[in-house]
Amino acid sequence: MHAAPHEVIPKQRRLPWRSTSGRFALLHVLLSLACTLPILLYLYHEIDGILLADFTRPLEYRQSNLEKHYRNGGIAELRNSVASRAERAHRDQTAILLVDAAGRKLAGNLDAWPQALAAPSDWTPAALRRDGANRAEEFLVRTAQLPTGQKLLLGGLLDNRADMHSALLLALVAAFALAIPIGALGSFAMVREMNRMVAAIADIGQHVGAGDLARRAMTDGSGDPVDRLKATLNDMLDRIEALVEEHRLLTDTLAHDLRSPLARIHMQVAGGLHQYCSGDHAARFAVVENELDGVLHILENALEISRAEAGIGRGNFERVDIAAMLRDLREIFQPLAASGGAEIALQCQSGILVRGDRILLARAVSNLIDNALKYGAGGGDIVLEASCRDGEVRIAVADRAGGIPEHRRKDALRKFGRLDAARSTPGSGLGLTLAAAVASLHGGHLELEDNKPGLRAVLMLPAQV
Repeated sequence: MHAAPHEVIPKQRRLPWRSTSGRFALLHVLLSLACTLPILLYLYHEIDGILLADFTRPLEYRQSNLEKHYRNGGIAELRNSVASRAERAHRDQTAILLVDAAGRKLAGNLDAWPQALAAPSDWTPAALRRDGANRAEEFLVRTAQLPTGQKLLLGGLLDNRADMHSALLLALVAAFALAIPIGALGSFAMVREMNRMVAAIADIGQHVGAGDLARRAMTDGSGDPVDRLKATLNDMLDRIEALVEEHRLLTDTLAHDLRSPLARIHMQVAGGLHQYCSGDHAARFAVVENELDGVLHILENALEISRAEAGIGRGNFERVDIAAMLRDLREIFQPLAASGGAEIALQCQSGILVRGDRILLARAVSNLIDNALKYGAGGGDIVLEASCRDGEVRIAVADRAGGIPEHRRKDALRKFGRLDAARSTPGSGLGLTLAAAVASLHGGHLELEDNKPGLRAVLMLPAQV
């Protein structure tokens, strides 16, 4: 019976952000920036407010003095104070103007009242050209309406504040830019730690999947979610190991208990057949003997599969010369193939070595050859191949019969799996199952490929280093 191949999905090159780790790192960076940006904007707003307060405080003090002069000496004293301030306005970067109710200039360093400015108004940017200046300049201006109808304008040059504003903005942009690599480094550190913890759990799963049910995750007793996950995984593995061991013991015990009485019955039937039976009775006893042989073969295969799946036999591993093993198997099976009109061809590289149990490997390849003889000999010759590439040994048995449809190959690999639903053809459905179990015991797997036409059963094993 032919088994399903170990399905190998080709690795595709993926963009970093398409992986789970990449998306996690990108999300962490974006969240870091999303948290950093509002803080920086808040700092910018607050610091800009402080700078603005520092800028307007001396102007407000000067305006307060001017209003004090107005209250003490009326418009005449205010006019003299504005004129005095205008004389030194270039030194302290001030714009000042006093006009009467009709808008005529009374004192100051501006030619006329700006048309765009109303009175009163709070601090407002305005372009003003002072007396003696070649061009208009940007001022921060406040205006006031006096009770007697006059209007007062006082402003400070924005050059210094603009420089401070630019420096602040540059500092905040630099801080934001610095947050990107810092956030990325933090993200990658978190992702690396997360991957390390997940890899430890994945390593356990990989070994358990390979049949090492005794492997457990290391816990640190911290009680955090990862530690609880490891503890839960260990409990689950304990339960699985106990169930598998119980099932294996039950299977082994049942097989052993059945094999002994069946073997005795077989001996009695064989002895009676040769001593007491003839004619029709002999034919019937021969059928019983053949059926007993089949049952004993099934039990033997079931025991071998159970041992291989349980990992029993690794202690007997040694260096195995694949070419020598295949030559021996060809010599054994060639007479049987020739009786069916077929030929077993051998195509094998020399010097191919694997570490394993030679008897089990020979048993697995024998099952593949036996399947090819049963189901493929009518289609032509059978080819035994062995090659080694990239640290992997491929032992193949290829026939030229009808093969197995791809959607039925998994069914063929199951224990007692038969493609013949009526089970009219000889066989137990354990041949390829045993081959797959032996391959797994040796750290490999069994693949089925289309031989176009026919089937190509391949044992994939790690090469001996």
